Amino acid sequence: MIRAKCLKNGVITTGDSGLVQQWQDQGEGFLWLDMAGEDLRKEAQLLLSLGCHQLAIQDTQRPRHPPKFEDFESNTFIIYRGFEKFDQEIVVEHVQVAYFVGKNFVITRRSGQSFGVEAMWNAEADLMRYMAEPALLCTRIINTSLSGYIDRVLDLEDVITLMEDQMLDRPTDTLMQQLVLYRSRLRKLNRIFRYHEKVFGELLRESTEVMNMEDSGLYHSTQDVFDKCERLSSLGQLFYEQCGDLIDGYLSLTSHQLNKTMQALTVITAIFVPLGLLSGIYGMNFDHMPELHSTYGYYILLSVMVTVAITLLLFFRRRGWL
Repeated sequence: MIRAKCLKNGVITTGDSGLVQQWQDQGEGFLWLDMAGEDLRKEAQLLLSLGCHQLAIQDTQRPRHPPKFEDFESNTFIIYRGFEKFDQEIVVEHVQVAYFVGKNFVITRRSGQSFGVEAMWNAEADLMRYMAEPALLCTRIINTSLSGYIDRVLDLEDVITLMEDQMLDRPTDTLMQQLVLYRSRLRKLNRIFRYHEKVFGELLRESTEVMNMEDSGLYHSTQDVFDKCERLSSLGQLFYEQCGDLIDGYLSLTSHQLNKTMQALTVITAIFVPLGLLSGIYGMNFDHMPELHSTYGYYILLSVMVTVAITLLLFFRRRGWL
């Protein structure tokens, strides 16, 4: 799919690749070209005709590439990892979005449905405001995507708090498995957040010809992008550590419960060992045992065994083992 928007004389026109050709022929106005699911060869030819570098095009068409930015003669190239799905189970379907930002155009090449691109594409009022400044439009698209990230990450706080309450109330193996799953998915998500934080931090420090940070509007918009990346990185790390703490807490509770069980079994064993010893001795039935023919020997032995058991019970209770 190829679609395009062109701003000229205060009017935005929407079209397809034909609008791109018209914009090239006229050499006027500002263009936003959005591509997804196109034939790679046809896509590469179109990007080359718009002045995109061959190496950047190769990076764009790679199925998986870490976020990065690179400056070329006629444009600045940015790879951003957006999303098209992000639920409370932290099941995230990422979308790789490549941005080619020139002085009078923005090109977005994506591997799927992008939340940020779609939100800005349909915001006519914002487009009228930002299309005349392609670099600013690029940061606004990314900003919109990051806002969606933040909303979904913040939703995780209630979910993790609920799991914490459940763990304190009644820890289960199912809850433990869910915490481990969350921790694993957060670790992968944090890697992407750190990439973004690094990329936009470098972009702030290394002003390019197209994305000139001496422009106060562009600088503040890029700073806002960086702040959101930083916040996402810190939130992701916070929730990752919180899940780790809950896992450690679950293991501690389980270990404590196991210790209490072993303590109870130890007490029971300690009580029955002397009783078993007494019953073993008087169960040998040797002919010359002094107490064997005693009239009250059986009752005396039972009394001794009960006394031993009660004494041990009182001893363990006083020690706090029962």
